Amino acid sequence: ATVNTKNDKPNVELFVMSHCPYGTQIEKGILPVLETLGDKIDFELKFVDYAMHDEPELTEQISQYCIQKNQPDKLQAYLKCFLVAGDGAGCVASTGINKSQLDTCYSDTDKEYKIMDNFRNNVGFKGSFPGFGIYAEDNLKYGVAGSPTLIINGEEISSGRDSASLLTTICSAFNNAPEECQTELPSAQPAPGFGSGTVAA
Repeated sequence: ATVNTKNDKPNVELFVMSHCPYGTQIEKGILPVLETLGDKIDFELKFVDYAMHDEPELTEQISQYCIQKNQPDKLQAYLKCFLVAGDGAGCVASTGINKSQLDTCYSDTDKEYKIMDNFRNNVGFKGSFPGFGIYAEDNLKYGVAGSPTLIINGEEISSGRDSASLLTTICSAFNNAPEECQTELPSAQPAPGFGSGTVAA
């Protein structure tokens, strides 16, 4: 997969559902890429505007949104932990996230977007699935239909979910690819869902 729109600092937006097996799969694949490229790219984790995995997904996504917003340097470590067993509370503790700051943001965000309120009152559902409105505008802008959806420099891109493929794909979006793009990353596809391990492509 090659990105047609190039720039000096590619903009990478990854839309997932926090408990989607294929969303977690691509997250496991992209984490080594984020470590490799660092601030050479602008990366943002975003969420699909509906949740297929009920209340735990809604609450987890609010938490991840808040971690990225207020403690962005903790996000990758948190995801690396969360993707093993889906233990959000344990990962908040083990990665040193400021819990009171997280709780305040969680409460403010939930109030602003009425996420749990709408869930309890059956408002804003998409079919039988509760809505998740934080990135509703971006979902509409890109026509996001499901998890995962990878947007690079404004283009929807279908990339392999292994680290090597994702690095190659993202590096195709640079005007001049940095030397980090030559890094050899694993080409085995991470297994879907929580846990480690790989699967055949």
